[in-house]
Amino acid sequence: MTLTTRVSSFVLALLSLVLIGFSLTLYLLSGRYLHGQVDERLDGTLSALCGAVEQTRYGLEWEPTKRQAGVGESPFGLPVLWFVEDRQGQILDRSAQPETDELIKSRPIDSGTARQSADTLEWRSGPWRLRQRWIRAERDARPVKPGKKVKNHRELRITVATSLNPVHAALTQLAITLAGLSAGILLVALIAVRIVCRRVLAPVSRMAVAASTIGADDLSRRLPAVATSDEVGQLNRAFNGLLDRLQESFERQRRFTGEASHQIRTPLAGILGQIEVALRRDRSTEEYRRVLTGAYNRANHLSKIVESLLFLARANGDAALTAMETLCLNSWLPEQLEPWSEHSRATDIVLQLNEAEPCMVRVQTALLGELLNILVENACKYSVPGMPIEIALDRDDGAVRIQVRDRGCGVAADDLPHLFTQFFRGDEARRQGIEGTGLGLSIAWRLARLFGGELTVESSVGVGSCFTLRLPEVQTSESRPAAMAFAQA
Repeated sequence: MTLTTRVSSFVLALLSLVLIGFSLTLYLLSGRYLHGQVDERLDGTLSALCGAVEQTRYGLEWEPTKRQAGVGESPFGLPVLWFVEDRQGQILDRSAQPETDELIKSRPIDSGTARQSADTLEWRSGPWRLRQRWIRAERDARPVKPGKKVKNHRELRITVATSLNPVHAALTQLAITLAGLSAGILLVALIAVRIVCRRVLAPVSRMAVAASTIGADDLSRRLPAVATSDEVGQLNRAFNGLLDRLQESFERQRRFTGEASHQIRTPLAGILGQIEVALRRDRSTEEYRRVLTGAYNRANHLSKIVESLLFLARANGDAALTAMETLCLNSWLPEQLEPWSEHSRATDIVLQLNEAEPCMVRVQTALLGELLNILVENACKYSVPGMPIEIALDRDDGAVRIQVRDRGCGVAADDLPHLFTQFFRGDEARRQGIEGTGLGLSIAWRLARLFGGELTVESSVGVGSCFTLRLPEVQTSESRPAAMAFAQA
């Protein structure tokens, strides 16, 4: 089922409920109004007939010639029928319509269908609605005077009635009209909703067709732009943004694969070439030693490249740190730099600590040590012996800052934005023939991100470089006693 069909079905179902509720309410209110009009006319006719009865001291007198003229037609053009009878059931007077005979025959009513209120009885008989009222003489009425022409009665019963067929016909016509009108509205709504849905969802259909043609071999294609600020426009821009990020990721992966292949192929070709030349003829022990030493150095360089590539190739989820611990850098840094005491540049490394209070961070110790080693090794590689390499530890606005500064050749301003890119090496490093894989700083940058920090660099050609590592500072209950002990020491 298409989205247009689902939306159309939902709208039509909701509209159907509204129309049914409206039609039913209108039908009931109309029926109540029409029956009220009939009852009002019956009450008026009954009151007019009762007013024609004269109450005398001898009893009740009914004279047809003195009836008031309030007896007429019903609201629907049908006459109101009536008849008057005495206590014995003798008809004293009646309306002139022939239907009155049928009305008189319906006098023996079924008590189960009648409703009595005081001296008034109301009931239905077939299509007729009848209403009857008793009029009784006063108890102290005198006997009828002999010779009086007008007959007096102790009790009179007046019955009025009208047909409900016009009401039923009107309600039936109203029901048919409402049903037809509702069906017409639903049909028009169906056509309108489908047209509107197709127009509204047309961009979605075009985006679906365009998305089906986008493959991994061509990620430069995009969905057709939707120049609106509604949900469809937001979806269009979000999906195109996703495609931009996917293309960038694929391009970065393609460049990484190509550069990694080149970096691995070069040392392998050197190793194979040296071994092939050495095997062409018998050579002396010194020559074999020289070949093996060169092959070992190239293999060692290749091993570093492979290890770096394995680290960088891991997904972010796999590279997430789990064995995190709270570490005091004031005591950790001297221990971490102790193995560098055997390095040829050991005397150039200078450590500067802020001894006011300890700097606490939450890291994985082994990886933080690897990051620091990368920065120190980079400083040693790009500066001449005898020039100081300063390592400073300090606090900086809620963060812990480690700076590694050298007085080396520096980095050109154009190369600074690419310094943490994989396999990138500056022109100055290539010109001086400094060995490297171009992966160390990219690994250091990624480790800083994994710790929740950042790694930045400031550099000038001929002046040197300063790498700054900022890590979030940790304040724990365990660090307060350590800070007090460190301050006392």
